[in-house]
Amino acid sequence: MRTVRPSPQWQDSLIRIEKGQRVVIDTEETWSPDMRNQIAWCGADGVYNLPAGEGYLMPGANVGALVARVGDGPVFAPGSRYDFVSDWEGVLYLAMNENPSFNNQAGKVVAQVIIFEAQ
Repeated sequence: MRTVRPSPQWQDSLIRIEKGQRVVIDTEETWSPDMRNQIAWCGADGVYNLPAGEGYLMPGANVGALVARVGDGPVFAPGSRYDFVSDWEGVLYLAMNENPSFNNQAGKVVAQVIIFEAQ
């Protein structure tokens, strides 16, 4: 279990993933991205139907979604549940899909990360 702060700064999960390992990420609880003039609580799937623009960690994914990367691999959006076989190896990093210049977020999500042995 890893608590993820509502921040666009990459957070080291201290979990190392090897290439070829199956990984399941299940996420609970809610957080709120900086919506400038309003408050919007959401889960790890982000704000429904509100894709992030340029300047966010993952443009095109929902604002406020949980985003991740393995080592120096590409950013992906696991949302509330994600089951994948890693093409990359390294530490799992987690963050909120948010604009780094915004700083009025709230809440947290808790991600349960299950790693299976590579086959």
